[in-house]
Amino acid sequence: MLYATGSQNSGVSFFVQNDRLVLDYNAFGDHAIIESSSVIPDGDHEFRVKLRRGDGMAGNLEIEIDGVSAGSVQVPLYMRMISSLGPSVGYDHGSAVSTRYAAPYEYTGDLHEVVLESGKAKPDVASAEAKAEMNRQ
Repeated sequence: MLYATGSQNSGVSFFVQNDRLVLDYNAFGDHAIIESSSVIPDGDHEFRVKLRRGDGMAGNLEIEIDGVSAGSVQVPLYMRMISSLGPSVGYDHGSAVSTRYAAPYEYTGDLHEVVLESGKAKPDVASAEAKAEMNRQ
């Protein structure tokens, strides 16, 4: 487990399983799961989850490995509040958010840092992302 918040009722868990990066977005028992299509190579890496609100109640979830998209999924229900339970880093305390593991599902690798960012991207970041997207077209 890299990061988890919530419980079996609703929450988000971000973990490594079978050498792949996995995100389980549990919206009241409706699980949206992203699993990287390739295994994570040995060495240090930066993993990222992007949760973005879309139109109406929908949203988009994406995982990245070293700045490269490793999978995404649209969800019909983007939870405004994921859980009133506190987050955990390196393990999932309480009942497991995902049905893919048994809590606490402790991470056995080296976890150097976990950063949570909220809100819109800074203008320079948004501009760089827009330029990168335009270059892909």
